[in-house]
Amino acid sequence: MKLLAIDCSTSFLSLAVDNGSRIFSFHEKVEQKHAERALPELARLLEQAELRLEQLDAIAFGQGPGSFTGLRIACGLAQGLAFSAGIPVMAIPTLDNIAQQAGAGTVLVCLDARMQQVYSAGYRVADNGEPERLGPISVGAPEAVQWPERAVIGAGDGFERYPVLQESAGDAIVRADLQPNALAYFPLARSGRYPQTHPREAELLYVRNKVALTAQEQQQARQK
Repeated sequence: MKLLAIDCSTSFLSLAVDNGSRIFSFHEKVEQKHAERALPELARLLEQAELRLEQLDAIAFGQGPGSFTGLRIACGLAQGLAFSAGIPVMAIPTLDNIAQQAGAGTVLVCLDARMQQVYSAGYRVADNGEPERLGPISVGAPEAVQWPERAVIGAGDGFERYPVLQESAGDAIVRADLQPNALAYFPLARSGRYPQTHPREAELLYVRNKVALTAQEQQQARQK
């Protein structure tokens, strides 16, 4: 299965191409330059992999949650490239991606959502790395996050951003360094859990519909 994976949900631009025998990747902090950097880097990876777009079986992308602008960039790229090549897309949640990297066991994933909130979800991760979500992905205050029963791993930058999550971890291993990475979309895409769809049917997973705090909310957050 020949795949292209795209993630722009954080300040990192993460891209990867699997030509069926080798994997080529790019993962670099680009701040707000995802749209500027993505196409040139994708062209370079495809050239290294000796692949044309129409030779791919599908394009996987991080559907969210994450940066609203970044999610739209990743989805738009996946849709445009897939439509031109006549291939399907696969929309995969970013928290599933982090869980896949975390290791086997019961995992709590917390991704910084800004606005003094985190996106979170509990997972049961098999020995082969395949994650099973234990409930819906939610967004809320870090102090309100509920750990899954018998959780042994905490994963995601929410643990680095909000000390209260570190404090609540107890004996659990914390992997605050984990973030969505294009390489982790490959095993997820092959798991059969995520449908291949026509590019025009690609959907984003925002989880919340608000992108910024009001002035009053910002003041209240500073007082906490």
